[in-house]
This record gives sequence, C-alpha cells and structure tokens, in this order.
Amino acid sequence: MQPAPLPYSPTRRSGNLLFTAGQIGWDPATGIAKPGIEEQTHQAMKNLIGHLENSSSSLADVIKITIFLTNMGDYAKCNEVYATYVSEPYPARTCVAVKELPRVSDVDLVIEIEAIAEIK
Repeated sequence: MQPAPLPYSPTRRSGNLLFTAGQIGWDPATGIAKPGIEEQTHQAMKNLIGHLENSSSSLADVIKITIFLTNMGDYAKCNEVYATYVSEPYPARTCVAVKELPRVSDVDLVIEIEAIAEIK
C-alpha cells in the first residue's frame, strides 16, 4: 500500500490492538473509484485486508468493524458483499449513515470501513 497522502496514519498500533483508518472504495494502485455500493464495498474490504496484513494482522483477527454508508438503502447490498469476507466468530459491527464522503476520480464514495484488530 502506498503511504497516505494526507496527515494521518493508515494504521496505528496500541499494545496488541491495531486501529485502521477508514478504508474507501478506491483502488490505491490506480487512484480510481468505481461507482456503486458493491464495487466500492469489495474495494474497501480489499484495502482493509491489505492494511491488516501489512501490520501483521488479518481479517480473522478483527474484533470490531464500523461501516459508514451515505445511503442506508445500500445496507442490504453492502451486507451481501461484506458477508463474503467475514466468517465466524464475526466481528462486532456498527453501520451508520453519513451525509457524504469524499469524491475520488469524479466518483462519489458511498462507503468507508474502519476496523480494530488484535495482533497476536
């Protein structure tokens, strides 16, 4: 993963916990975001997994996930994609609606995902 272009860390460790910054549905290799909740959820999860693995953790070590959606009408589709990435015991999860997220490559972002994971 490339370094964050803004003044924040993509991940921070505190003891045996890893906190991730919010991951959005854009491809960091191309700088492009595709429209749509399914595409952006897949990409946000891939970005999250990449940061977890770069920090000696994994999706299986995630304790808590927070999902931010710009449209709660996308909840069911987001959940369908999300369910393909997680397994039992599932992380605790919160999903909240937000007014808006940044635009990337002239595409409105519709999802952001952050996590807290254990580092073993």
